[in-house]
Amino acid sequence: MTTPTIGVLICTYRRPDALLPCLAGLAAQSRLPDDVMLVVRPSDTATRDAMAARPADSLPWRIVPVHEPGLVAARNAGLAANRCTIVSFCDDDTVASPEWLQRILAHFIADPTLGGLGGRDRCHDGTCFDDRKRSVVGHLEWWGRAIGNHHLGFGPARPVDFLKGANMSFRAEALRGLWFDTRLRGKGAQPNDDLSFSLSVKRGGWKLAYDPAVLINHYAAGDQLRSYVVRPGLPDPVAYAECCYNHAVTMWDELSPTRRLAFAVWARLIGTSTYPGIVQAARFWLRRDPAAWRKFRINQAALSEVFAAARHSPRPRAVTLLDTPKTR
Repeated sequence: MTTPTIGVLICTYRRPDALLPCLAGLAAQSRLPDDVMLVVRPSDTATRDAMAARPADSLPWRIVPVHEPGLVAARNAGLAANRCTIVSFCDDDTVASPEWLQRILAHFIADPTLGGLGGRDRCHDGTCFDDRKRSVVGHLEWWGRAIGNHHLGFGPARPVDFLKGANMSFRAEALRGLWFDTRLRGKGAQPNDDLSFSLSVKRGGWKLAYDPAVLINHYAAGDQLRSYVVRPGLPDPVAYAECCYNHAVTMWDELSPTRRLAFAVWARLIGTSTYPGIVQAARFWLRRDPAAWRKFRINQAALSEVFAAARHSPRPRAVTLLDTPKTR
């Protein structure tokens, strides 16, 4: 039996103050990574300078260049450069617990049918950690409602339907022919790329699991809150529209024809706090969200665009080796 190797893939852009503690956490692992891929754009001199000045240690890091903007392009460049049997994704503003990689490897060794593993990203808001608890994590309802809660999970390891990009790992064998979907929209992050990708892995017949003990601390800055986080107002309508489109196209790819019909009716009439239908829009308008009905209109427009495109191309386009990213 070949000894498994594990690599860590980090996409970063001009955030060395966040990246350096992340790397320090990897250097302190009880089981060191075999490879650390830092996906960096050529224009990001801040990251390159910080890495050049970083003291030498046992961390085997290398820079993987990417010439296109956006998280999807960066993650695809990292996947193309991967040479380990397990690849773990974490955000550049996270710090892994010392047993993070050891626990990940143990899961993949124990279950050869495990294609992907997620863990808790314990979120810090600048003042304290969010230590609420939710029992339902990474669950996709029959009609297309996705329940995340990866940052709030507790208890034993269990099967899930999808993973979160800040803390997810995959068996390289399960990723053959798969890439992050280049149809997804967004200028920096392409929201729901992790949802789309992990659902694709599961559609390939692999198991997905979540273990809250596979823990990282997530120090997302307050000014990085995206426009689709549930709160009153709508600071960035364009980013919100991109998120709604990505969610709709991901769900359409995942669901069978019968489930698509159920999703279309539910998304129009009810929806969620993030992607409102009529009921949720009315609910948040009554709770004094002045942008509730504008969010409703934006989300419904995204749904209409996806549904209209599906009528002309009823079979979803697979993201396969034909879409291999250009790493140049």
